[in-house]
Amino acid sequence: MQPAPNNERRGISAQLLLELVREVWNPIELKVVLAVAALGGDSGPVSERDLLADADLLAGARADGSARAAEERAREALGAAVARGVLICLSAEDDERWYVTGSEANRRRAHQGAFTVPDLPQPTPLPIERPGIYALYEQNIGLLSPLIADRLADALLRYPEVWIVDAIGEAVAYNRRSWRYIERILDNWATEGRSDETHRRNHEVDGSSRETLRDKYSKYLRRE
Repeated sequence: MQPAPNNERRGISAQLLLELVREVWNPIELKVVLAVAALGGDSGPVSERDLLADADLLAGARADGSARAAEERAREALGAAVARGVLICLSAEDDERWYVTGSEANRRRAHQGAFTVPDLPQPTPLPIERPGIYALYEQNIGLLSPLIADRLADALLRYPEVWIVDAIGEAVAYNRRSWRYIERILDNWATEGRSDETHRRNHEVDGSSRETLRDKYSKYLRRE
């Protein structure tokens, strides 16, 4: 990892450091936040591609001896950090993700559309990407405890992501806002299948699945 030059960095704010100490329990999540900061994400966007190709970060992600792929674990940690608000995810038109640290200054800049894709002749604004499964759960069901975060990560390995989105939507619709209820829905779908063809089509891995998933997220996210 080559840290960003000093003249391109503002340093991690004391507020963000306190949030890391207070909120982040997963060491890999902490490492991805520090990696974003080291690569200049305290003042400008860092691409997900560069992060997931960084040898130091990947070495850190497998330091506990886990057999799971380091890139996969780092990607999950990025999602958790975005859900927690210690990182901000920005999305380019080509769907590449970029990250900055979640300081108040960066949050204001992101909402103002002040971040752009680096090194392009024409500045291309990077809008904030809608949060993922972790934030969806926390905004609609309840506090994202370490135990629930682990169970969500496990569910993402066992079920299509759109199933989890829909199960959260079912829990909200019936006002049964608990992980136990969501888990029962997922287990039932896995055992008995889902009845409508639309859902089956949405689970196919094709070029439209990402947009379908985003459309579904927008129905359930609570907007400020």
